[in-house]
Amino acid sequence: MKIPLIPLAVICFSVGAALAQLPEVQPAPAPRMSVAQTPDDETISAQVKDAISSDPELKDLKFTVATTDAVVTLEGTATSRSQISRALAITRQVPGVKSVVNILTVPT
Repeated sequence: MKIPLIPLAVICFSVGAALAQLPEVQPAPAPRMSVAQTPDDETISAQVKDAISSDPELKDLKFTVATTDAVVTLEGTATSRSQISRALAITRQVPGVKSVVNILTVPT
């Protein structure tokens, strides 16, 4: 069985012409975030220090704060586990904090 070449050529040409008329698809641009939406690591560290230091229940907490890519690490010593829990909760509420790494301990 022979397939006529002329109708096949017309179909191929029609499909090619239709595909050539499709608009070029561009990926959506990444959303732009303002500085207010994404505080830098230094700002986050300062806000965490201020928030913890201003809490009267955490006055005995001896700690340091390090922030990398909005991940905050708290390190130091507390007088109780409740102090650690409170410090972690306060840190999580600071704008821009993605997660918290706890290296706070209670000496025995």
